[in-house]
Amino acid sequence: MSIELEKLPPKTRQKVEELMRVNGWSFSRAINEMTETAIACGALSEVGRRRARVLELVPRISPSERDSSG
Repeated sequence: MSIELEKLPPKTRQKVEELMRVNGWSFSRAINEMTETAIACGALSEVGRRRARVLELVPRISPSERDSSG
């Protein structure tokens, strides 16, 4: 995926340029820092990713397997 400064929305572009200027960062570094911060703050769960049900995360154990384990 490629991100170009010129194609960013004006508000986002302004924030990226400010980060670059204030911190002396390159465009790539500013974008990476913003992305890491967004992920750390839970951005992925806010953009509509459906949470998996518990049964999708852990395979089902049939009753016969449970009974034979003890």
